[in-house]
Order: sequence, then structure tokens, then C-alpha cells
Amino acid sequence: MTVNIDEYIKEGTNVKIGLNEWSKYKKNLQKNLTKTLIITSKSCKKYISSINSEKVLEVKEEPTFHSIDNSLKEIYPIYKKIIEKNDEITLIAVGGGSVIDTAKILSLMLSNNIKTALDALEKSNLSELDEKIKTICVPSTAGTGAETTQFSTIWDKSKGLKYSIVSNKLNRTIILDPELSLYLPNQITITTGIDALCQLLESTWSNKADKFSAKSAKLGYQILKDNLVNTINSPQNEESRLSMLISSYLSGISISKANTTLCHSISYPLTALIGIPHGLACGLTLIETIRFNSKDNDKFLKNTLKATNHIYSKDLINEVEDLFKKINFEKQLQFFIPILERSLNKILPLTINSSRANNNPFKAEIEDINHIIEKSINRVKNS
Repeated sequence: MTVNIDEYIKEGTNVKIGLNEWSKYKKNLQKNLTKTLIITSKSCKKYISSINSEKVLEVKEEPTFHSIDNSLKEIYPIYKKIIEKNDEITLIAVGGGSVIDTAKILSLMLSNNIKTALDALEKSNLSELDEKIKTICVPSTAGTGAETTQFSTIWDKSKGLKYSIVSNKLNRTIILDPELSLYLPNQITITTGIDALCQLLESTWSNKADKFSAKSAKLGYQILKDNLVNTINSPQNEESRLSMLISSYLSGISISKANTTLCHSISYPLTALIGIPHGLACGLTLIETIRFNSKDNDKFLKNTLKATNHIYSKDLINEVEDLFKKINFEKQLQFFIPILERSLNKILPLTINSSRANNNPFKAEIEDINHIIEKSINRVKNS
């Protein structure tokens, strides 16, 4: 697919797009003398086997304060030896959003001599932290847009809470190569694709939306809408996989400006406390959140309707419902519904994440969220 995204490339990043771009880049890595630390997942180790590295760090879960601190302990002695010799160092992140977020947090901590993840969170809230160490981000899934966002997710799962550690200046090479996602299971393709869908739509109605975020969201939405179903039906279609990576990247660009809103705010305790995969947790309430925000004659959805080429919110809802039906979205959620129903009273107080819920154009109270979740549960049950 031919899409020019030059205007959506951030300062401090270099973006390479296309089949075999990662293979080409690996060959160049072998020619230079830069020391590398690799952060990846078990399933992506085959994509880094030819790289000479000082350490391969395997990520097994979403970043938590505990996992990040343990990862830093593993790599810090290696990093210290490298810089004491005045050698250059590069972090390479090959994998999904959790891998890339882990690498971004570690890059910030090493760059700014921060010893714990909690300190990194506190310092990013109080001052601007720069990425001084170059990070190469190679996403294997099309969902979070983590390769281009300035914030990195970190979880406190015991409390059902999610935080963001924020970079000021970026220092990244981003490689969007469909080769890495050709053999993803459909469940992961669906989960990550719906995460990108929610990010794109939420960024259009966010209180922080502007013309740039709306423009990138419009392009990303059209690409996703045209390619998600085909990617599920033909998983090894290189063009569809590349299109989904571009759509995900654009969702990252969109939320970098506008942030996410109510769907994401509700999703965090659903993921942290009962294990609903993040994209499914966001998508669960998407349709009912659109309905909630369509009050007052769609006043709060003008940007959304423009970005999705619709006149009325009911037409957008029909389009999303049709997309969900074609990819059997509700089926992915059915296992979690009984657990969610039993846990709802515990989860509800945690669903209003101020940094996300406050971006929603229509203020939601606890009773509103309860209504949104209950109607969403009924949708899944009746599907």
C-alpha cells in the first residue's frame, strides 16, 4: 500500500516502512561497532538471532514497577561497562507494546541515571526527561502505536492502576515491517487491532483533540476499517499487515496529541484485576461510549463523525457493530463476562482514571460507567 506519512513523523524519530526493512537494518547493524542491548519476547527471538548483542532481555508481561526494576538490575552492569569504555550503546525493542514500553522506560532510566521505576514516574511528572540513548522500535503487533508515543505504560496490578512515564525528547528509529506480524494468531490480531480502533476514535472526541490529531486519526481509521477484516481472513497478506502497522502507528500519533478517553479509563482495572486483554477491554465499552457521547444531538462527536465520514452517530455505531461481527469480536470476550459480573462492584471505583476520563467530552459519573458496562455486557451475552 502507498501511504505518505511524512507529515506524521515526529521530531527525534526516523521511520522506515516496508517488507524486509528489518532485515536490511539488521545487516547495517552488523557493520557498525555500536553495542546493543535487545528487549524482546519469546515469540520474537527468531527475528533477532543474527544480531550480536551484549544482552537479550525477554519480556513476559506488561511493564510493572517490579518487572522494570528487575530488568534494570539485569542490564545496568552491562550498560555501565560499555559507557566506562566510552562505547556507544543502542537499545533494540522487537515485539508488541509491552516490549516497546519496557525498552522506552529502560532507555529513560539509563539516560537520566534513574534507579527505580517509581522514581522514573515521579521525575517524569515533575520534570522533562529526554531519551539520550537511541532506541530502535520494531513492532510485531499493530495496536498500541507505542513505537511513536512519548508515554510508556506501567502497571500496578495489585491496585488495578495504570500510569504513564513520559519522554520529552525522543531518540528512536521506527521500523514498520509486516514480516514480523505475518504469523500472529488471530486472537492477538483482533485484540491489538481493536486497541488501535479505540485509540483512533477516542482521539477524535477527546477534549485535547486538535486538527492534527483529527487528521491523523481520520487516515488511520480509514486504513484500519479497510484492512482489519482482510487481515483476519488472510493472515499472511503482506499488504494488509503493513496497512495495519501504519494504522496503528497513526493511532499512536493521534493519542500523542489528544490522549485516550473513557474506553481506556474503564479498561485499566478490567485488564489489571481480571485479565481481560487490553484491546478487548477497551473495545468492550466502545459502542456504549459512543452512545454516551452522542447525547445532545451528537454535539460532542462532530470531529469523530467528520473523521469517519458519517453524518449521525448511529451510522458510526452500525459500522463498528458490523466490523465487530465480521471479526467475531464479542466471542473473544465471552469467557471474561462471568468474572466481570462478579467483580463489577470492586472494579467500578477504579474505572475513573482522571488523566483519561477527564479527556472525555461528556463527564461520566460512576453510575454512568456502571450503565455503560452493564449494557456492554448484555451486548456480548446477546451476540
